[in-house]
Amino acid sequence: METISEKYKRLRSSIKQGDLIIFHGEKALARIIQESDSDAYYNHIGVIGEIAGALFIIDSNANGVEPARLSKRVLSYDNGDFSILKPLKNKTEINFQLFLLLRKIDDSKIKYDFINGLKALLNRWIKTSFKTHNKNDRKICSMFVYEYAVNLDMIHPMLDKNNLFFPQDYIRNKYWYKKID
Repeated sequence: METISEKYKRLRSSIKQGDLIIFHGEKALARIIQESDSDAYYNHIGVIGEIAGALFIIDSNANGVEPARLSKRVLSYDNGDFSILKPLKNKTEINFQLFLLLRKIDDSKIKYDFINGLKALLNRWIKTSFKTHNKNDRKICSMFVYEYAVNLDMIHPMLDKNNLFFPQDYIRNKYWYKKID
């Protein structure tokens, strides 16, 4: 069986700026997300950026929104997995949407939204009806990427505006992208 490191080496040359990377992890929080979100395989998502040939992931995590070296992040999922979701728009449209996403980071310090993330997980897991709010200054990973993906026609928009998108929803609500494994 292929390790995540071997998979990254195999796919590295096909990963481009603007792609989404979606992870399957095995750590405690990843397992909670998978258990709460009935048939979820994936539990984290981010956008790929490229600087001078080096790939970065731009995502919302416990430290807030910040870029990190993609190779190091992939290796942190030692027993995990990932897939690449490639937008099918042209490079100009992808770069424009990435510019808009990065501008949001510059305009405000976005922190991880632990409270709404927990509420949304409980809503899915035990069918509670906690109200969640998509805040501008706090995002879970999948909501940080959401507008970017909708604007590139990668996913169908949410019908229920009182809910939050989760990483597996990028597979469930696929519209127009190419998945690479």
